[in-house]
Amino acid sequence: MQLKINNEKKELKFHGSYEFPVFVSHEVLSDYERGAFAWHWHPEVELTYIEEGQIEYQVNDTVYCLKAGEGLFCNANALHTGHMLNQGDCRYLSVTFHPRMIYGFEGSAVDKKYVEPVTRNDLLGGLHLVPDTEWQKQVLLLIQTIVTDYEVICQDLSL
Repeated sequence: MQLKINNEKKELKFHGSYEFPVFVSHEVLSDYERGAFAWHWHPEVELTYIEEGQIEYQVNDTVYCLKAGEGLFCNANALHTGHMLNQGDCRYLSVTFHPRMIYGFEGSAVDKKYVEPVTRNDLLGGLHLVPDTEWQKQVLLLIQTIVTDYEVICQDLSL
């Protein structure tokens, strides 16, 4: 398997809809050709949580070595890729959502003052999340909660 991307490397995968703006996927690196997913970007923010193993995850020019219990914030429109380390497999959770889920309407005060300064910041492509830092530990726990709640909601709505 490999990602479906266009000529500009934009991923063409479903990342939620206007009606339900979040998408959660359970990923395994060995499911991808050569144990890696291709360079790509998407307008959604992506939160990744490593369940088992390790992954070398690159966002723009920065390389992150993530292990079980850690995670990554990947900003909207950031170019990213990931691959196995030392031929070892990796299981991880991916949560994607469009920033409009936070700001509501494009051009809103929330968008302009709080969201755009983050999502349009080229210096903030990614952020390594580790459980040793209390606020990051809380983010990692919230990612897991999002996944659990998403699965319950999808069952209830038959999505």
